[in-house]
Amino acid sequence: MGKIILIILCLLVIAIFLKVRQLWKRKRAFKLVETLSQEQTDKIIRLVLIKEGLITEDQEVSSTVLSDIWGQGVLVFSYELVVQTTDGDLSTTRRQFVKDLQTVCSAQKLQGLPGYPPLMVTDFWVDERPSLHIDVANIANKATAQYVHDINKVEQ
Repeated sequence: MGKIILIILCLLVIAIFLKVRQLWKRKRAFKLVETLSQEQTDKIIRLVLIKEGLITEDQEVSSTVLSDIWGQGVLVFSYELVVQTTDGDLSTTRRQFVKDLQTVCSAQKLQGLPGYPPLMVTDFWVDERPSLHIDVANIANKATAQYVHDINKVEQ
C-alpha cells in the first residue's frame, strides 16, 4: 500500500513539473513575440510620426506594452509625446494619422490577420499637459483581433 502511494505521489510531482515547464515555455515564447511585435510597431509608428511632422528624423520612439492591462496575448502598445499645441480638430488629426499609418504599413508590406489591418489605432487623445496619447494594436494574433473587435463594439 505504501509503495502505491509513493508511486502516485511521484507521478503527481512529475505531472506538476511538466505543466509548470510547459507554462514557462509558453510565457517565454509569447514574450519573444511581444518584443518583436513591439519593435516592429515602434518602427512603423516612428515613420508615421515623422511623416506627420510630430517628431524629427533623429528622434527615436518607444512604447509601453499594454498586455499587462488588457491580458496575456494582446499586442497593444501605447505612445505618448508632448505636442506644442492642441489647436485643430482631434478627429481630423486621428483620421490623417490612421491614413498615414495604412500608407506606411502598405509600403513596408505588413500584413495582419485576414480581415484586419496589420496595425490599428485603438485610442487617440490629448491630455492637459498637452501630451498626445496613441494606442496601437499589432493584429498578429487572435487575442489582439478579439481585443480590437471588443474595442470597436464599445465605441459604437
